[in-house]
Amino acid sequence: MRGQFITVVAALAAFLPTTAHAEDGAETPPVAISYNLAVVSDYRFRGISLSNRDPAVQGGVDAAFSSGFFVGTWASNIADYGGSKIEVDLYGGYGGSAGGFDYTATVLGYLYPGGHGVNYVELQSTVARTIGPVTTTLTLAYTPDQWNTTRDNFYAGLGADVAIIGTPLTASFAVGRENGGYDEKWDWSAGLTYKLDALEISASYVDSNYGGALEAGHNGGAGLVASVKATF
Repeated sequence: MRGQFITVVAALAAFLPTTAHAEDGAETPPVAISYNLAVVSDYRFRGISLSNRDPAVQGGVDAAFSSGFFVGTWASNIADYGGSKIEVDLYGGYGGSAGGFDYTATVLGYLYPGGHGVNYVELQSTVARTIGPVTTTLTLAYTPDQWNTTRDNFYAGLGADVAIIGTPLTASFAVGRENGGYDEKWDWSAGLTYKLDALEISASYVDSNYGGALEAGHNGGAGLVASVKATF
């Protein structure tokens, strides 16, 4: 999901090589390809369910180049959105490290095949810092006024992943604020992830202040989200 995509991009920044050769002296491959496949109980993006609180199957492909550039694509089933029930993300950008910080700058296209007037483009950046078992990530996203919007949209999110030393568990916490497409929306989450080789099993509590009796409010209410993700 898009929320997972932020994690993937941040991971790419850490993955990108900082030297021209691997530890064993072999030359670093010019491009590294990775794949991911996940099943989630609810597709949440910045606190809002895009699957109407139903399960979703998701998957993507990423390519990280030794130059620091990366490209990728990701897809998920969603609830009906402008006539589409599929989301396909295309993205590309640059990542690296400086002064102990990992950073990315990304251009994303959110596409909804079969939908009408719902595709859009977003600019996003992340800055992450790891100190001991804690990795903190700041995410900033800007969606300019375009063909299917009437307002600019801004999102700022701050998250922390805390590795529980001596265990395969990581605790995650995040809070975000969005204004434009939403009016002063806040979202927050807390979760726990169990990692076993290429497999990640997680459970999270997700909530927002976007409430109400209608469908949109229902999809912004508190909920538990479980997921199983494989990366290879």
